[in-house]
Amino acid sequence: MSEQNKEPVLHNEVLEAAMKTFKADQTNENLVKIMTHLEKATVMQPAMIPGGVDQKEMQKLLEKGKGGAASVKLTGKMQPRPIILKNDKGEQFFAVFTGQPQIPGNQKYPAMLFLPFKECSKMAVREELKLTGVVLNPFTDNLVIHKVALEMMNRKDVQISSEDKIARDVLSKRFYEDRQGFMDRIGSEKEAFAFACYREAWLKERGNGTAFPYRQEDFGVIALNISDTLHMARIGLAEGGAVKGLCLSVFCCYNPRSGEGIYYLIIKGAPKQKNKLLTVDEQGVCAEIGEAPDEGSELYDLMGWVPWAEAEG
Repeated sequence: MSEQNKEPVLHNEVLEAAMKTFKADQTNENLVKIMTHLEKATVMQPAMIPGGVDQKEMQKLLEKGKGGAASVKLTGKMQPRPIILKNDKGEQFFAVFTGQPQIPGNQKYPAMLFLPFKECSKMAVREELKLTGVVLNPFTDNLVIHKVALEMMNRKDVQISSEDKIARDVLSKRFYEDRQGFMDRIGSEKEAFAFACYREAWLKERGNGTAFPYRQEDFGVIALNISDTLHMARIGLAEGGAVKGLCLSVFCCYNPRSGEGIYYLIIKGAPKQKNKLLTVDEQGVCAEIGEAPDEGSELYDLMGWVPWAEAEG
């Protein structure tokens, strides 16, 4: 019986090490590793007891729970509600901890939830909560995972448009499978090649009997051979078509000398929020990097984001 009230033991050492590595070296690869570990992690989420609870009951709860340091079974009106943090910009987040050592000794919480991070992420994307995302270990690492990345993590449970699926999965795979060939074709055929890629993927998913809702002129392509180590292509996605997705554009970056490549997505931000920049790696793992560059300066800003640029500099 005593085991039922025993605090769960968390084993997030590998995740915490990945977070420290990212803090020292904020590369796309290190961020992807964090997102991969989070998918399997169990975390601690501080919570409050709803109003209307008898104060004597509350005091007993605090004493028994030791300010959140020990687990307590709560039901009914005592069921806790996750605490929401707000930053100086007015953005709201769930606070999540990877372990007790990440919480300062003088920081007390009425209750503590132990749950899989994926369950926390599903709550965080609920529209009625109006959250910007989740902040991991706010007193130590203070790592923000934005709502767009949480939605991507839950992509198996959240329906996304065919356009977004093509941009995230199909086009990125085609790029990584033949980087030189892809860049040669997008550079020479431009909108015609983008149109053909989307149409082929659309009909493969939905069947030849369905009408493809876009025209070639709904796509916009810019291809630049910036240097002998950097070729870039921007594909503006069908914003003028009959169906609109969240993905605004994709950027393919290629190093002809080494064969390296990286694939970026720019996704519409939430209302009154900036657009988000994401990346997809060779394994198809999609991860958020942060806020997207301002419209019109994406190509210039992303030149400095390519992973080989700093090494060559």
